[in-house]
Amino acid sequence: MNLSLIFSQLGLSPKITQDVMLLLVVALVSFVFGMLVGRYKLITVLVNIYVSVALLSVFPKGIFPDYFYGLALFFGVIILFTMLGKKMFEMPLSGSGKGFLWRVFAMSFLEVMLMLSVAMSLMPKKIALGYISQDAYSYLVSENFAFLWMLLPLLFMFMIHKKILR
Repeated sequence: MNLSLIFSQLGLSPKITQDVMLLLVVALVSFVFGMLVGRYKLITVLVNIYVSVALLSVFPKGIFPDYFYGLALFFGVIILFTMLGKKMFEMPLSGSGKGFLWRVFAMSFLEVMLMLSVAMSLMPKKIALGYISQDAYSYLVSENFAFLWMLLPLLFMFMIHKKILR
């Protein structure tokens, strides 16, 4: 099944088709990520993403001969801290029912987008553009959007926590 052919038959341009495919893949990965990680570890993973970004930001610039090492360190720290920090930052997303699943999906979506934003910013632009469109790249990596992807999960946590306390 060629989804880009289906999208083009619907009248979407190839440029938009690539962005729609990225959004569909991110939504699927977010759903699977949220279900695998679970509500107890979503906050832990978020904290570990921030720790990983902080560690990458203080590494000397020329220490890695290739961008792949930065990516490996980024994801390795997230995985290692998530596995080792059994109860370190464990705070579940509270609730049940369909509202609960929405919160888990939304939080996992924001985390996946944050990880994608950081991963794409670590890659050389030419290589990253082999995977995503120029528009999607700018939505993930530009200064304003990178800041937004770092901020949105925190704002979402604040919003959820405030609603649960009421």
